[in-house]
Amino acid sequence: MKAHTHQASYKPQHFSRTLFTGVLFALALALLVPLCGCKKNESKQSQPEITLQNLQTAYVREMRIGREYALFSQRAERDRYGSIANLFRAASRSEQIHAEMAAALLRGKSTEVKPFVPDSITVGTVMQTLRLAVSDEGLETESMYPNLARTAELEKFPEAAESFRRTLDADKRHIELFKDALDKGGSIARIQYYVCPTCGYIITSDKIDECPGCHTNKEKFEKI
Repeated sequence: MKAHTHQASYKPQHFSRTLFTGVLFALALALLVPLCGCKKNESKQSQPEITLQNLQTAYVREMRIGREYALFSQRAERDRYGSIANLFRAASRSEQIHAEMAAALLRGKSTEVKPFVPDSITVGTVMQTLRLAVSDEGLETESMYPNLARTAELEKFPEAAESFRRTLDADKRHIELFKDALDKGGSIARIQYYVCPTCGYIITSDKIDECPGCHTNKEKFEKI
């Protein structure tokens, strides 16, 4: 009877210790899962998701406008506006550089750059193309790039914010050149343009030693 009593009292104690150990393990697991989830969420939140989307949008837009200006240049050349054709060539190259800037930042974040798909573009007269160019650049300088730069700063992506600001400065320069050509009825002198390969800023003088936008040395400027 004693042996039977001892076994009966031992089994519940052994079961109790096993249950207690299981409860501790379950509690530890329950605490671990939320912590892992928090880390995953924190990692996901730290990604500049909106800015990455904005960079893709900027890339497509700059590619499109670069192609648009190339077509405008061809039309101006046919209409014997050689000086305007050269201006549009310089602006086209500038926009291509802006697209390259956006693509480089996307790749730097291991994000695939979606391919640009050209669409149909109707090319009007030289004066019409100049007005359209001023309108497009105005949209970018007044709202698009200032907003993109602010968003990049909020998402703590300073490289993107700086890229957007450099594009903004270059586009302001485009507006100056296009408005001048528009005010003069397309009759501007044919000059040598210099395009900064770093930020796309267009320079009209060989007396400037560095890019006003990003301080790249003049020796690296592309002649158009």
